[in-house]
Amino acid sequence: MSSKQILVVTGDITHCEKLKQNLEAGGYAVDIAYQGDEAIDILKRKWVDLIITSITLQGGMNGIHFLQEIKKDKELQNIPVIVQTSKVNMEKSVKELVVNLFITKPYDMGDLIKKIKEILPD
Repeated sequence: MSSKQILVVTGDITHCEKLKQNLEAGGYAVDIAYQGDEAIDILKRKWVDLIITSITLQGGMNGIHFLQEIKKDKELQNIPVIVQTSKVNMEKSVKELVVNLFITKPYDMGDLIKKIKEILPD
């Protein structure tokens, strides 16, 4: 069985590394990006099965703009997306983009892994 490929995009380096470790322990292959434009470059080079992104990113592109860029691209718009944020009032804004799941930080890692397994069944 080949592992599913996940792209984690967040400006929080510490959280990103913890998330990557947990996902890899769950059998997923993980790429990370701290900036939206860096994530777009990765998506142009390789296929991913799921994107987990934050609203707050490093650099000039925030998470909303990153989601808008994905939605504009016919090849990328069908990739499932999970948005994680501490900004609870953002759910309505991101749901109308390409988001499959909106989770509020802090969250339980076990619950997130369960949700990923629902989105990416074996």
